[in-house]
Amino acid sequence: MVGHFISLYNVQLAKVNLVLCEEIKHAVPYSWDPASLASFIESYGTHIITSATIGGRDVVYIRQHQSSSLSVSDIESYVEDIADQRFQDSKSQPSAGPLKYKDKDVTVIFRRRGGDDLEQSHAKWAETVQLAPDVINMTFTPIVSLLEGAPGMKHLARAIDLYLEYKPPIEDLQYFLDFQIARVWAPEQNNLQRKEPVCQSLQFSLMGPKLYISPDQVTVGRKPVTGLRLGLEGIKQNRLSIHLQHLVSLPKILHHTGMHT
Repeated sequence: MVGHFISLYNVQLAKVNLVLCEEIKHAVPYSWDPASLASFIESYGTHIITSATIGGRDVVYIRQHQSSSLSVSDIESYVEDIADQRFQDSKSQPSAGPLKYKDKDVTVIFRRRGGDDLEQSHAKWAETVQLAPDVINMTFTPIVSLLEGAPGMKHLARAIDLYLEYKPPIEDLQYFLDFQIARVWAPEQNNLQRKEPVCQSLQFSLMGPKLYISPDQVTVGRKPVTGLRLGLEGIKQNRLSIHLQHLVSLPKILHHTGMHT
């Protein structure tokens, strides 16, 4: 990424030691309650804005494809060339937009914030920033950093981490969190080496070894299955077994759906 930034002014909180109001502290769920956690995040967010820079920015993003043969120095030189062309004082530059340079296997995307984006050249655009400034940078403080020692803070921190990592729609966050409970494998693993069972087997060649199929039935009740794993068991590692990963409990949303095993 390379760009040109025009900072007109900066706004920031004057108070260094931030304190949340009691209403927010009391809204933190004490336990892993997906509905309450989703409601908290929707109402109060995940971070507190502590400063904002107002102005304009004209940025070029460059993504190198895996098929590109350009070296690091080639890319750096290429970026400098694009920046020189983009930010020179020319009054007649092409309009901003995504461009793909096929011969170099890179994608170049131009992005502006603030100013009049209808102005094609960088020089003309820069002259309009004062007339139409925008937020070009912000600093944040995680809301959980202000909840040290609060009951349920760990549950909220985990819910926020999952929300930021997977980015589900906010209206679906409750249902997403409902499935974020511990997972286990069935049947449970053990280190006992059982004797070779008398059961059906597969033989892929006339003189090849036999692969026995474990007769053990895997049951997980009404708990949702989230994964499947095949493995070899026995002293000779010649018995094929099936393991199912499942949630340790049934999510609340499924309690009354009439699920059957």
